[in-house]
Amino acid sequence: MEAVTNNRTRRDPEGTRQRLLKAATAEFAAHGFEGARVERVVVAAGVTTRMLYHYFGDKDGLYVAVLEAAYAELRAGERRLDLDAGAPEEALDRLVRYTFDFFQNNQVFVRLTQGENLLSGRRARRSQSIREMSQPLIDGIERLMERGAASGAFRERADPLQLYISIVALSAHHINNRHTLGAVFGRDLADPEWIAARREHAVKMIMRHVGARSGGL
Repeated sequence: MEAVTNNRTRRDPEGTRQRLLKAATAEFAAHGFEGARVERVVVAAGVTTRMLYHYFGDKDGLYVAVLEAAYAELRAGERRLDLDAGAPEEALDRLVRYTFDFFQNNQVFVRLTQGENLLSGRRARRSQSIREMSQPLIDGIERLMERGAASGAFRERADPLQLYISIVALSAHHINNRHTLGAVFGRDLADPEWIAARREHAVKMIMRHVGARSGGL
């Protein structure tokens, strides 16, 4: 069996790497870094432990690669928004809705980032890639604020990083604290109607913060 596996990995090294990443993503999301086991990852990926270490070095390297892949998916979607195109209000609306929907529909990403925050972001800080792929978003928001101010679409030119963190907070806080908030206020924060209303609330909050002419599309 091992010979068959080795032959397959030699024929398709990128496929092997992707299977390992997929299995590791599920493992780290379910168990966190400390609870994750490389033995379960290699079984799920159908490869040997030796191949895991060949591609990623060690458990730390595998975990950083999982974080990088998770952030790469988020950033790829943001690039497709093309914040330099269209009216400033429409571009900002796209960004808020995309961010909200991404967090809502990607619980694995939420769990991974929750776990990394519990680890004080130590391993995320090791990744130059995560920082490099994230800076273009902040640059794009800055250009968007400048376009909005110049055209009169926005009365306030918000700090790009502050604005993005506010968008993330409006998109994720109710997810990260769903159970406690739901218990305290007696509401189901996973109810689709509540989520839809929350999404519109997030858009209006951000639009009003920048003084958009529409106040929320």
